Amino acid sequence: MNFWHMQLHPSDSQAVNRDEVKRILLEKGVIGLGVQWENDRGQPQKFEKEVKVGDVVLIRSDGPLALVKVLSNCYNNQDNSVWFDLIRKVEILSLEGNFYKVQFKKKFNSNWYDSLYLPTTLEVANNSAFINFWYKTIIGKVLMDTSISLLKYKHQIILQGPPGTGKTRLAKLIAEDLIKPETIGHPEEIIDSELMKFDSTSDHIQATRKLHQRLRNDFLEQFPKENLKNLTLDKYCTGTGERDNFCWWLERGLEPLGYYFPGTSRSYQIYWKKSAQEYSKHGFVKEVANDEEAMKDVAKELHSLVNQKNVDKTAKYFGDSLILKTLNTYFPEEYFPINSEKMIDHSLKIFKVNYAGLNVFEKNKKLYAVYVDKKTKFNLDITAFEFSNILSSNFNLKTGEDINQEHEVISQGEYQIIQFHPAYSYEDFVRGIVAETNDSGNIAYKVENKVLTEFAKKAQDNPNGKYVLIVDEINRANLPSVLGELIYALEYRGDAVTSMYEFEGERNITLPKNLYIIGTMNTADRSVGHIDYAIRRRFAFVDILPDESVINNLKAKQLFNEVKLIFGNEYLSPDFKLNDVMIGHSYFLTNDENELKVKLDFEIKPILKEYLKDGILLESAAVHIENLKV
Repeated sequence: MNFWHMQLHPSDSQAVNRDEVKRILLEKGVIGLGVQWENDRGQPQKFEKEVKVGDVVLIRSDGPLALVKVLSNCYNNQDNSVWFDLIRKVEILSLEGNFYKVQFKKKFNSNWYDSLYLPTTLEVANNSAFINFWYKTIIGKVLMDTSISLLKYKHQIILQGPPGTGKTRLAKLIAEDLIKPETIGHPEEIIDSELMKFDSTSDHIQATRKLHQRLRNDFLEQFPKENLKNLTLDKYCTGTGERDNFCWWLERGLEPLGYYFPGTSRSYQIYWKKSAQEYSKHGFVKEVANDEEAMKDVAKELHSLVNQKNVDKTAKYFGDSLILKTLNTYFPEEYFPINSEKMIDHSLKIFKVNYAGLNVFEKNKKLYAVYVDKKTKFNLDITAFEFSNILSSNFNLKTGEDINQEHEVISQGEYQIIQFHPAYSYEDFVRGIVAETNDSGNIAYKVENKVLTEFAKKAQDNPNGKYVLIVDEINRANLPSVLGELIYALEYRGDAVTSMYEFEGERNITLPKNLYIIGTMNTADRSVGHIDYAIRRRFAFVDILPDESVINNLKAKQLFNEVKLIFGNEYLSPDFKLNDVMIGHSYFLTNDENELKVKLDFEIKPILKEYLKDGILLESAAVHIENLKV
């Protein structure tokens, strides 16, 4: 590929309006020459004979106007609406973009874009930093935009290509672009926008509703409100290891219907204490000597709460969260599925609801009224749980961060990069057991969240920010083993999956929608783990290939093409394709000949010889590798 520059003069040498040149480019998609005007400079011959399909041309008209790629050979113009005698079809790569102006000023530390003088003659411009940089910026931006679009759609992509094509660098650029601060609007506007996009007919929503209905029916079948007064110790108490008791259902079994975690088993007033092998009583039944009698008192108050909705009286004995979780379970059409007072407060702030002087139960009713109002306003088939999910997925309801109606919400995220290796495991990436020595010198074991889970928590705590995890050399680890049950979570963002390890009383792990994963994969490395179809289905793959156009040095270009010849069919194993193994352009990026010689002797030749050992290149290529020189 060559770089050229030209002005689109008519034959009579008259100056042409910049807007007219732009019109021809946009409407006709051509460039051309007026033979009479250019004849004395020999330009028609160059335009006809030397410009090749695929070459890039800078169009000038009172300064740089456009960058185009040649699509056709030269032919005589038959269109009377343009003045060209000779003509070529082109593709517009860039047209007067302010983005590029900014980039040029950064690169050259000047207003060169506006003041650059280029000769009026048609000349080869391979050494033009300006044209070269414009082209590279465009290509890089197109690739980045494509990758970012895929990432936003799929949530995880893999940049794949041979070594030296800039996969890791591109991953960082994508991450930096994605996490940059941006204004996303006022809190209520954000929620309204999400509501307008809500689709109750989606498979995911329908499946979730069926699950919720099944769980609620299972619970109500075991614990009908009319029989709560008859609850026994074994049917009520947590801590026994059984899963058919009332407290287990509130805390775990019904978790998908609205999160509830008591913080301590004392909230239930009575529970089974494993270490002491006895029932532990607290609160209003602490002094009751007989366990069965204590249970009768607890059951009586729960029965009163559910059957008479005697909230004020029950609140003297039980925690607010337990009461709200219980009421929401039995009366989902009256109580909102958020049980934390702080989270309710932060939710009401979004909608400018005055909740001063209200207790937590009145606040919950207020929030339920907001839900009904929005449901009616947008004529939506949406449940209170689905509405609460929209709230929590857009705002950190725990802290109330960014929930301020007076200010626009600014998104701000971060990215992190790690590298996989063959020994990498689930316990390194997700969650695992670690051994620690305590002050007494004894070894103790505990479960810790690892890279992915910790990063996911950051993303959950800041739902308006974007969080990007870059996994370099992602195929060097056994991905199904490393990801475990999170293979499902990659696809169904926001859904909890159960980990094999319990951390702080919790087994579930959730990957939020604002967490993105970029993997890089060396397609030439066949000694690493295979990516199976289940993994491939959950990632989008982007090819990052060697690109000669980004190599500025002429000798480096020549060396690149000499190396490329070695990857032709004559020397390349039939088991491999050129685009999978041809070393990338980064091996050839150099400023001078001496540096190129060093790269050739200590980087390029060694990797090519390694290709010989691995059977990627045939033995017949050996002599050609040795003969490479600058």
